[in-house]
Amino acid sequence: MTFSILGIIGGLLCCVGDILFDLKGPGNKKLGTSGNIDSNWIKMADWRFAVSILFAYAGDALVGFGIYSLAKQVEPANHILSIVMMICGYVGIIGGFYVHTLLCVQPVIYKSIMKGGSFELADQTLEAYYKTIIVPFFMAYFVLAVVPVCSIIAVLAGYLDVPKWCALLNSIVFTIVGVTLRKLKPDRFQDLPGIIMPSLGLSMIGVIGVIHLAG
Repeated sequence: MTFSILGIIGGLLCCVGDILFDLKGPGNKKLGTSGNIDSNWIKMADWRFAVSILFAYAGDALVGFGIYSLAKQVEPANHILSIVMMICGYVGIIGGFYVHTLLCVQPVIYKSIMKGGSFELADQTLEAYYKTIIVPFFMAYFVLAVVPVCSIIAVLAGYLDVPKWCALLNSIVFTIVGVTLRKLKPDRFQDLPGIIMPSLGLSMIGVIGVIHLAG
């Protein structure tokens, strides 16, 4: 039970980290060759990015406990599914933390270069940075998507003593909801809740674990 509760807390800490990094406010525009630059970075304090990394570090570590707890709960019914959850959770959490950290470094680089007034140099630098350093870690981060798939299987197959609607409690569904809101009402939902939906979905792993253990 403790590990599942820690997983819930971890997801919420990740939400705070997302807000510190990604809450850019009104008037923000996507700039640069690939649209990887946000115009409002200039207005954002550098401390936000550093603190965001700390919240992501703590949050991802605790989310890992939640994934481990749920995997152990699935183990008696399906050992292979449990192992897959553990491995993919481990790899994905590490990848997710690195991606978040490297993304938080981008605004700092951009603001430093822009002190010299060269947007072209900033754009070229961040293009190379993104493609060379960040993209490879996205591969590891995407492995994390296997965990909610496993949780859906576990719920629908009856490996966990939880209601079937718990299959909706995962980061894939939450991300789809967030993206949909941002597409339908970009002015209202571009920041919240869209930016926290994936992390909020991760906390649901802990919620499922708590429901199962309390059942």
